[in-house]
Amino acid sequence: MVAIPFSLPSPTSRAPRLLVTVVIGFAVALLALGTLLAQSDEPSRPAVTAGEAAVLLTLATALFAASIWANRKIQRDIDAKFHRLERFMQAFGQTQGMLRSLDGRIVFWGIGAERLYGYCEKEALGKDGVELLYTRCQTSLEDINSALVRDGEWQGELTRRHKDGRDIHIVSKWSLSRGEAGEPEVVIEVSHDITSIKLAERQLHQTNALLRAILETAPGLIYAKDIEGRIILANVTMLDLIDRPWSDVDGRTDMEFLNSKSQARTVMANDRRIMDRARTEEFEEVISHEGNHPRIWSSTKAPLRAADGKVIGLVGVSVEITERKRIEERLQLMVNELNHRVKNTLATVQAIASQTLRGGDPIVRQNLERRLMALAAAHDVLTRENWEGAGIDDVVTGALAPFGEGGDYRFAVSGPSLRLLPRAALALAMALHELTTNALKYGALSMPNGQVAINWQVVEGAKPLLRLTWTESGGPPVAAPSRRGFGVRLIERSLAQDFGGEASVIFDQPAGIIATIEAPLADVAASIEVTPFAQAGTK
Repeated sequence: MVAIPFSLPSPTSRAPRLLVTVVIGFAVALLALGTLLAQSDEPSRPAVTAGEAAVLLTLATALFAASIWANRKIQRDIDAKFHRLERFMQAFGQTQGMLRSLDGRIVFWGIGAERLYGYCEKEALGKDGVELLYTRCQTSLEDINSALVRDGEWQGELTRRHKDGRDIHIVSKWSLSRGEAGEPEVVIEVSHDITSIKLAERQLHQTNALLRAILETAPGLIYAKDIEGRIILANVTMLDLIDRPWSDVDGRTDMEFLNSKSQARTVMANDRRIMDRARTEEFEEVISHEGNHPRIWSSTKAPLRAADGKVIGLVGVSVEITERKRIEERLQLMVNELNHRVKNTLATVQAIASQTLRGGDPIVRQNLERRLMALAAAHDVLTRENWEGAGIDDVVTGALAPFGEGGDYRFAVSGPSLRLLPRAALALAMALHELTTNALKYGALSMPNGQVAINWQVVEGAKPLLRLTWTESGGPPVAAPSRRGFGVRLIERSLAQDFGGEASVIFDQPAGIIATIEAPLADVAASIEVTPFAQAGTK
């Protein structure tokens, strides 16, 4: 047990101890007096009988026995109090505390302090606590000691150093213990480690600083609203837009600070929908200040949730797209004008070709006109889709439309729904036109019962492929030509180049040719997501 270099509290008061001493002395005196009287033979002294002497001896013996019993009781009390003190010191040792003398030396160092600072009892006892632990505080040690003497205690935050060199932040309470005469004896220190709390506070401060920087520098509107639509956060850009200070916006709804009530109602209706559906949405909103032109914003809003997942409001970011919308409108006008002129140009080319070839070979004129029609049909499909791509089923249907005589049963079309890039759509339309023309002249479509099956599929793999096959049936046997015509060259060369893949036409078939086109899906598809497309046109 560590020796405590200060006086312990008196286990008993001074009066009982003094009384015990007096009783013992009186008993001894009675015993001595009784003995002398019993042995006295002087004739002049008053006679004391043997009985009186026995009474005195008995009384003295009783007093002496009582004094012994009192002393033993006092000792038991002292032992009990020392035991309680020992248990207290053991319990105190488990805390992150220590005892220091007035000159700063450590006089008690428990297991709790050892866990906190890393030093064992042998390393700490007798050392200056401030120097050993590199104690640092915003308040000087002189001021702390003055407060201890004046008030008897002090509490505050300290930074100390662990044995391994890392800093430890603690909240410490110091109490001054005094002796029986009121003189200062020892400083009792109890500490609590708050290093993790200080680290969390520092991280929170950094996060808040970053959030403030984002809010102050972001070009878009950043805001948050409670479940009733009241503003609880708004960045500088939003305050500048509505030309209001934060004090005029905090806790108010859009109806209270937006100049246009119709715009405010629309914004609040959007907010209510987000919170009711509890899902993120992106849409356009019109928010403008009084006297200014309408300004269009692309808003992304998401539900704000509490820790239990309950929706308690929303957060949103709005970026102005007014100029972008104007540019898009101008571009759309230009695209529409360009589409109109391209269609006029195709019509003009078709008229010129018809006039030029009027006296020539009618077959050549018909082939050229049909090729121009196929090109115009593919162009119409792309125009409807704003030249962002076209569905492969629309391209196939458009390319086959001029050859639908005899009923759609002549063509069996099947494959998943897929959007093609503009370049691939035009190339496929021209290739299908050439294959259909060739089938009408020499292949399956030249016979009453001839049919053509057009099928495409996505072949899965490391790099998915689009595979399209043209298979004729019910037609006459086809032999390989002595030379490749325009249509075959268009398919095997131009189409393969535009598709970024391979194309082949197989002749020497008993009922018509077979054509196969393969290309990387990523090179021809506007989106690699496909959905089933029902087979159509079968007999």
